[in-house]
Amino acid sequence: MGEIVQAAVNLIVAAGVVAALAVLPAGGPRAAVAVLLDFLLAAGLLRLSQAQTWAAIVTAALTVVIRRIAVAGFSRPVRRSPPAAGTRRD
Repeated sequence: MGEIVQAAVNLIVAAGVVAALAVLPAGGPRAAVAVLLDFLLAAGLLRLSQAQTWAAIVTAALTVVIRRIAVAGFSRPVRRSPPAAGTRRD
């Protein structure tokens, strides 16, 4: 059963990379990273269901935290500084 789960995890990670690359042209890097992190989270949770160790639990929890931070950071608007005094804007 462990080999099947590992194969499924590898397939999910590969599908996540392909899906992120497919989303990249239309949705930009923010959407692509969000899609990739969703697939990585799914793979981590699937692996967690098989290996019930503290290391696996911590890895899954860190994946969730990183995903939340990345998506929150990407959703913040970009602030541009005003032009310096004496510079021309054309």
